[in-house]
Amino acid sequence: MPTSPTAAPRLHHGIALLPASAPHDGRTPLLRTGNRSIRRSRTILERRPRRRTTLAASLAAVTALLVGGAAPPPATTGATAPAALPIRLDPGYQQQPFEGWGTSLAWFAHVTGGWPDARRNRLADALYSADGLGFTVARYNIGGGDSPETEPYMRAGAAVPGHWKRPGPETPDWWDPENPEHWDPYADGNQRWWLKAAKSRGADTFEAFSNSPPYFMTRSGLVSGAANPADDNLRSDQYERFAAYLAGALRRVQNATGVTFDSVSPVNEPGTDYWRAGGRQEGSHWAPDSQAHMITALRAELDRTGLRTRVAAMDETNPDMFRADWDRYGDSARAAVGRLNTHTYGTNGRSGARDIAKGAHTPLWMSEVDLGGTVPQSFTDMRPALDLADRITDDLTRLEPRAWVLWQAVEDHENMSPAHENSNWGLIQTDFTPADAAREPLRKNKKYWAMAQYSRFIRPGARVITTDDDNTLAAIRPGGRGAVVVHTNATGSARTITLDLSGFRTVSPSPVRRYTTDASRNVHREPDVSTAGSHLTVTLDPGSVTTLVIPGASGVNPAATTVPSAAPRLLVNDHSGLALTAAPAEGGGPLVQHAPDRPDTAQQWVFTRSLPGDWSSTATYRVTNVGNGKALAVAGDTLTLAPPGPSPGQRWMLSTSGDGHITLINGVTGALLDVTGASTDDGAPIGVHRPTTGDNQSWTLPAEHRPPPARREANRRVRSG
Repeated sequence: MPTSPTAAPRLHHGIALLPASAPHDGRTPLLRTGNRSIRRSRTILERRPRRRTTLAASLAAVTALLVGGAAPPPATTGATAPAALPIRLDPGYQQQPFEGWGTSLAWFAHVTGGWPDARRNRLADALYSADGLGFTVARYNIGGGDSPETEPYMRAGAAVPGHWKRPGPETPDWWDPENPEHWDPYADGNQRWWLKAAKSRGADTFEAFSNSPPYFMTRSGLVSGAANPADDNLRSDQYERFAAYLAGALRRVQNATGVTFDSVSPVNEPGTDYWRAGGRQEGSHWAPDSQAHMITALRAELDRTGLRTRVAAMDETNPDMFRADWDRYGDSARAAVGRLNTHTYGTNGRSGARDIAKGAHTPLWMSEVDLGGTVPQSFTDMRPALDLADRITDDLTRLEPRAWVLWQAVEDHENMSPAHENSNWGLIQTDFTPADAAREPLRKNKKYWAMAQYSRFIRPGARVITTDDDNTLAAIRPGGRGAVVVHTNATGSARTITLDLSGFRTVSPSPVRRYTTDASRNVHREPDVSTAGSHLTVTLDPGSVTTLVIPGASGVNPAATTVPSAAPRLLVNDHSGLALTAAPAEGGGPLVQHAPDRPDTAQQWVFTRSLPGDWSSTATYRVTNVGNGKALAVAGDTLTLAPPGPSPGQRWMLSTSGDGHITLINGVTGALLDVTGASTDDGAPIGVHRPTTGDNQSWTLPAEHRPPPARREANRRVRSG
């Protein structure tokens, strides 16, 4: 157990927060990558420009957070109560069925899977049982494994065993995947126990992932990375052998545990430069071309050995890097990917990852993240919980992932203590090197209970829908009857909200269940509330996360949804403020942008849903110009107008986070409607381009012309040239 009074920096997937006691400027956390300390600006979230609370309430929240304590203080007695905050729910835009919540098993499973039955079962219940968090997803780490001759150097739990066995003295390229004696059939028993424990409690979605190849396939001879962290660590002649290793380990773990892996991810946060030989965890850099090579090699090996497991890629550290990697992949690598994975340790570019997945017709996961928070280790402070709730709500709204997976739900309490990182990673903290595992406490923090506000109520099969508020996540329950709303009030004042439920076809009167987590309560059942017609008004306590279960809401009211209907609409570009216009034939290009002119039929567009009643976020539309009767179409890489017909090139998907802004994705090519060169010139051509997250690919559909809503996203990418 670490005993040094010097706080050890946390290098977790490239972001190593120094302890809360470390000096910093009060604005940006001091982070460490490898042996270099740097100042990295705090993540700027992609935000939806929504209605916010009053300035006074916001200032109260800031004051409360700066003062500290378990929760923000209540509002001043006698203050004028603010008007209720209206929040609209729109079931006319329904994400694909949610697959579930979960956690990666490394490193805690490698530690706790060998604990006494009572202790490890209690932990498994806390994460996977219906009375716990109800997780249904488990990500299993296929360890690479260092040489037996290497002195241990990794953090507690991080040295996940490899599946190889060296039966004799080491010789060059001794390992033969076809030789049964070169495999350890009992490797990694502790993680295997967790797979079976999760399955027995209802988990039904399993993914395997790798952080590093085995030591004997690497350039450095270590699974922690190359000597130069910007270099690939897999030797150039080892792609097929590493693919055989992953496929062989996958098959052996499946046979030993009875679980079936739905997917396997061969690379993890590959584009970063913080995997360094001698680091405290497994990791490996992969250039985009190397990623593509590994993905196709693994797909070929899985096919060769009869495994239908999907290849997941590329588990990049943030959506912007995910998009940059994907742009470098060729057709064969893209075709080999059966699931797209991104982490959200940084959050810019989520809309780009979303639209890439839609255009590729490939499911997308948020496959890893956690937040340590900006306060010292605490099990009662709500601030880390409120931060986590904010990340969940934003990820599900902007990214549209089919699953949301925590890094590791159980963290090393000793490493999180004031003597070390002094932070709040994990939902439960317990010592990874305990004196007596049978008596070691399992300490749930407030993040655990905030997680439960989501995972217990938004279940697999639910469909997330849009809202027009930053702090509100809503979903239709499995089967389509009933809705769940989770609202975070991070301010220091009580907040009254009024939910507008008119977007539902019916809202039958029935008790609305309410559950709250705050400084003194943990998913506590509060008195039921009732709808009043198509509205629900409720007051929420300061510093709280509240879940509302509305059983009587169902169906879609087409007249109240914000998705386009048969009425002609303008398409106004968010970057230029100019409208999509069908140019006269003698004008050269068929589509340009001009100053919005509502009566001009060349600027009027009708959206016709391909399948009436399809309210999914992947529904396709034909977009027809009122003036000439022709439809937007893509032929090859060219945007054009064509007579309306069944051509797939005339099918467009619409993406939105509920903020009044949309992107239009061609259903065949995956390219987005785009102002060429991000031009703001009147008459500039309109075309299509791969997703960039630039405002020149973002549009509004005003019913009547008015300036497009302001964008809050501070770091949006705008393509030039």
